[in-house]
Amino acid sequence: MDVKVAVLCDNTAGLFCKAEHGLAVLLEVDGRSFLWDCGQTDVAVYNAQVMGIDLRGVEGIGLSHGHMDHAGGLGRVLAVSGPRKIYMHPEALAPRYFVAGAAKMFVGVPMRLEALEAAGAGVEFTRGPVEVLPGVRLTGEVPRVTDFEGPEPNLFRDEGGELVPDSFIDDQALVVDTPEGAVVLTGCAHSGVVNILKYVLETSPRIRAVVGGTHLGMGAPLSKVEATMEFLDGLDCGKMIFNHCTGSVVMSRMVDRFPGRFIPGQTGLVLEV
Repeated sequence: MDVKVAVLCDNTAGLFCKAEHGLAVLLEVDGRSFLWDCGQTDVAVYNAQVMGIDLRGVEGIGLSHGHMDHAGGLGRVLAVSGPRKIYMHPEALAPRYFVAGAAKMFVGVPMRLEALEAAGAGVEFTRGPVEVLPGVRLTGEVPRVTDFEGPEPNLFRDEGGELVPDSFIDDQALVVDTPEGAVVLTGCAHSGVVNILKYVLETSPRIRAVVGGTHLGMGAPLSKVEATMEFLDGLDCGKMIFNHCTGSVVMSRMVDRFPGRFIPGQTGLVLEV
């Protein structure tokens, strides 16, 4: 099974590409493509044009969770791709905020369901696993089993007019099941990248590759970083392509710790995994 990823949006720019705080990855499996997240603005669309990628070939779009740096570019993508089915958790459209002292900023999905439907998008809400292409599935909700991956400070959601710590029940991953193991795409891994990989390993013999954000560079405690890297060190994983919210400091450490296996992600990166 041929699996290829192309990073259309990331915090770091490759040659001739743009960057922003966001994530979008085009997944191609045996010639069929699926878009994982859409970035924050029009950067994913711009970079796709630079990279010679026609988004009209995308067969569907998956949202890892309901934050604007992963879904803010959805309208721009749909304007180019045309109407497409969008897969997301039913809680992905909940109002979300970043709060620091007196500062409060909306960070949720800027497009409401009515706007998505008006754009011709078919929205499929699902809490559990769902197949989006042959051999490609969304995990749905990820069980929380580790003791070092938990709620993150400053991130809240609005429940009936009250701000509560965000549990990110909607956070999910995209999985390609191959004979050589699973290729896993994360968004921000708010549910914990170790939790995600442990969940995938319940149904897959090994992790062939993992691509995406880990949220280890956004003020994560050192204990979480160390525990995550210890787990990854013992993982039978051929390639680790982390980017976005992983942070430059943690990625620098991963280059040293996982030589030959770790590849820093950036826009413009196209790689067979």
